[in-house]
Amino acid sequence: MLTDWIICRRVAAELDAKLARARIRSAGLLPDGRAALETPRGTVAIDFAGATPDISLEADGVPGIVPGWSRAFAETLSGLQIRSVRARPGDRLIALECAASSRFGVASSYRLVIELVPRFGNVLVLKDDTVVVAAREFRAGGTTRRTISRGETYEPPPLPQPSRTLAQLVEAAAPLAAGDSSSASLERLSAALRGVDPSLPRLLAESLVSEASAAAAGPAGDAEALAAALLQSGRHLLAMLDEPGKLSEPVFAYADESERLIQAHLFPLRQFSATLRELRPPEMLPLLSASLGSARSSGAGQALQARRAALAARIEKRRAALETERRALVRQRDADGERATLRASGDLLYAHLDDVPAGAESFVPASAPEVTIRLDPSLDAKENAQAIFRRYRKAATRSGHAATRLAEIERSLEAIDALAWETERADGETFAEIAEEFARLERPGARKTAREKPRRALEFALENGARIFVGRSPRNNAELTFRIARPGDLWFHARATPGAHVILHLDTEREPLASELAAAAQLAAYHSKARTSEKVSVDYTARKYVRRRPGGAPGLVWYNNAKTIVVAPKDGLDS
Repeated sequence: MLTDWIICRRVAAELDAKLARARIRSAGLLPDGRAALETPRGTVAIDFAGATPDISLEADGVPGIVPGWSRAFAETLSGLQIRSVRARPGDRLIALECAASSRFGVASSYRLVIELVPRFGNVLVLKDDTVVVAAREFRAGGTTRRTISRGETYEPPPLPQPSRTLAQLVEAAAPLAAGDSSSASLERLSAALRGVDPSLPRLLAESLVSEASAAAAGPAGDAEALAAALLQSGRHLLAMLDEPGKLSEPVFAYADESERLIQAHLFPLRQFSATLRELRPPEMLPLLSASLGSARSSGAGQALQARRAALAARIEKRRAALETERRALVRQRDADGERATLRASGDLLYAHLDDVPAGAESFVPASAPEVTIRLDPSLDAKENAQAIFRRYRKAATRSGHAATRLAEIERSLEAIDALAWETERADGETFAEIAEEFARLERPGARKTAREKPRRALEFALENGARIFVGRSPRNNAELTFRIARPGDLWFHARATPGAHVILHLDTEREPLASELAAAAQLAAYHSKARTSEKVSVDYTARKYVRRRPGGAPGLVWYNNAKTIVVAPKDGLDS
């Protein structure tokens, strides 16, 4: 389904009616990359990066926050109230006026500008016409005629200017006036009509030309009169948009025999009415959401796979860098193993200061004839001993730093192993979280985002009232283990491999059945990196014996008092 500025204006009017006075609960990015505002009346989803940017109002969808511009986007807009939604006439630009009042009654106003320009979509937040957040920033130069940058005054996209003359429109109308209604001549006429009046969208221009083609089936007409009539009809339609109530009338929708929506608009489209069924639904937003959702779902799988591959490549690159650093530190640690020899040499020199000849390049102590100490002939015996002890202290310091850094690298590699597996199993809902966790691993000092709503864990019901819960992501694992599970619940995890946290919850204080233990262990094995193995060792213990790793990534834990059960991985429960 194609969209144009008139459809954007209708969408803005519908959003204004639905969202005026609504509070923005949260803002950020949906798992598929769209910017979003969650409100009590639905989630505004903005696909600004698509070839044809679009906006829709969806029933659900909780935006998350990932490093970059979306963090400032979320922090600025969350909690504000939407005062109004407006569209810029002649342009695919929608603006949401948002505001909040402090407890002292001081208003704080922001404008969310959504530029739905094909191939150049953008999302910006303005404060007094100054850009404070921008999804895409750029500087004027070359073919770019404006600057979008934080701290700069916002300049909207330039409106299209006429590219054809009236004489060229008359020339393009001549074939149809002479009876030539071929598709090529109609396309040229439509393009010329839009060139003379660029505010006339393509769909309306094609509709007017199609209607003129049907009327020109008789004797040859006057090309000038035809061109003038087309321009007059187009401008009449555009003037109708300002009539009271026009933006709330039922729309025109066109569907094929399988009820698939092909196109919708505020005005009837003659190019579709002859071959498609015309409907008059009351609103545009549901049609747009359905059309975009259908198109997006068909490409969502491929898009997610592409994002998954890109993140996996970043993770492997980070792993390789850490492995290289670890090898270098191990070599340094081994090289510093001579520090014991340095200390012994220094002690021997101090014990034999009077025995060392002046200007000697080496010295063999009488008390340790098997030892040869290399000396600096420019230094006396005491100075050589002091120099040896300085080397000893540097080696000891380097060794301590290397040991500390090696421990950090080991923790990072373990977290990377877990994230690599989480990337493989992540669905569209949890992918953004995995990407953010990896970004924080790349930049350990980055500020954590505000707590999001926890994702629901997978849940399986057993007989006798027992239930099994399976974590779906690192944060969900931590939420499940440390906020939902009770101290006496049983906690399961595949041994020595990345995997989900699994909780077995019993309805009463009783011993678990062997079948219940097996079911929970099978799920833990399946939801782990070892799911393709025939048999997997799964550890389990009471939840009270599981504790977080200080400074570790979400979901990384220590546990004790564990027992082990060997099972075959299984997705789900026996019926």
